Amino acid sequence: MLNFKGIEIIAFLSVCLIFSNRIARAAAKNSYAASSEELLKLLEVEDKLVENLNGYVETLRKKLNILEQSLKTMNFEHYKMKDDYEAYLGNPVNSFRLIHRLHTDWGKWHQYGSNIHKDELERIEKAHQMRKLLPTALDLKQACRGIDDLISFYDLKPDDLAVGFLAGYSDPETALSAHDCFALGDFSMNDRKDDRAKAWLNASLKQLNEEKLPHKINPLKKTSVLNTWAVLQMKNQELAHDHHHFGKLPKKADRNFLSLWIYEEMITKRKCRDHFRQPSRLHCRYNSSTTAFTRIAPLKMEELSSDPYMVIYHDVIYESEINWLLNTSEFTLSQVGSAGTRSDIRSAKDSTITLSKGRVVGTLGQRVTDMTGLSMEMSDEFSLINYGLGGQYVLHTDYHNHMNEMRWRDGDRIATVLFYLGDVESGGDTIFPIIDVSVTPKKGSAVFWYNLHNTGDMNIRALHSGCPVIVGSKYVLTKWINELPQMFSTPCMKNAVYSDV
Repeated sequence: MLNFKGIEIIAFLSVCLIFSNRIARAAAKNSYAASSEELLKLLEVEDKLVENLNGYVETLRKKLNILEQSLKTMNFEHYKMKDDYEAYLGNPVNSFRLIHRLHTDWGKWHQYGSNIHKDELERIEKAHQMRKLLPTALDLKQACRGIDDLISFYDLKPDDLAVGFLAGYSDPETALSAHDCFALGDFSMNDRKDDRAKAWLNASLKQLNEEKLPHKINPLKKTSVLNTWAVLQMKNQELAHDHHHFGKLPKKADRNFLSLWIYEEMITKRKCRDHFRQPSRLHCRYNSSTTAFTRIAPLKMEELSSDPYMVIYHDVIYESEINWLLNTSEFTLSQVGSAGTRSDIRSAKDSTITLSKGRVVGTLGQRVTDMTGLSMEMSDEFSLINYGLGGQYVLHTDYHNHMNEMRWRDGDRIATVLFYLGDVESGGDTIFPIIDVSVTPKKGSAVFWYNLHNTGDMNIRALHSGCPVIVGSKYVLTKWINELPQMFSTPCMKNAVYSDV
């Protein structure tokens, strides 16, 4: 079994693979599972649909009221007839009314019942137009993936989620329906996680036996669950008996890549579940030496690591600044993935915050300088990221690994500052698995670390990942700092870094 020292070698190879297909970013019109911001929009869509359906029901209720009142009059006439048909029909007026009623009124009633009122048509048309705002099959797949990742990372049980037990809290109102469990079971089966699929299908059957919802327009039939279970069983039997049909094993390079990806996933999941103890030799103190301003207003700083150098600042961003950032930002989809990973599920929403957007951005830039002692020239703009259902960031490093020619011109990311704009109820830690450091999101705090050695070489020990959010919403503000303007701020690099230039 590998000791953790060996992880550095594996992590380095991992990063080489990551950079062969660096961070992929793609825009999408709607991706509701990607962030809590989009889920809020979806909640607004449901509010409008419910309001529209209420209006439609009210129109039908008025129509039904007219029918019921008229039916009372008709029943009264028939009640009088039943006493003495001959006497009733012996009255010529009654005979005339009967003929007229059947000739004229019943035709009108048929027309009234068949015709759709203008208001009904408007409600139906509005509902039809809103269909384009509804989640797509891809949205549902991403939502299933989010739940599946939470189970994988935090060792959650489908049975617990089905009854509303999550992160140590039990809330029956958040219990999943039989249909919900069936959808997750179907997803797990298609994702080749048969044991998990069985657990979801079992939970679906259990919920189905307990549910009494005759008003459902799309009820789940028990036969559907049992048929899916049967398909799963048959598939497992075929795999057991027909393994010789699978052909040759992948090439050695592909096997190495697959093994590396699996190991990377295993390390990340294990570390997301662990609770690290910080080294006792590190300290908490007030930083009053970085800039002239910190001598007047020192910052609360906690040391986390010496290699790479890493600290966390507490109460370093104000409530008013957080509100401004969240209220003025427009998020776009940012899909995060690396070579060999499922990039379509590593998603979040981000927004680039430029200096032109307001005074707050300039103030935060100066604060980063006060925290780090580094210049903000040539650095990336602030990036505001919001994580959605099971949102996470795969294991990665922040430096670009530029070729020497590009690095001489563009520089690389010497350091990173990550602000936490809100508390996360459960999950969402930033983990550094090689150095056994885990940072829990705390509103107003910021973690700062170096991505490069003083020599300018890449520091693989800065490899990190964002764990999935279990409960709550995660907002972070990131600043990547460029190395080139730091000539008088950091020790000189070795010539070897630019030897080929």
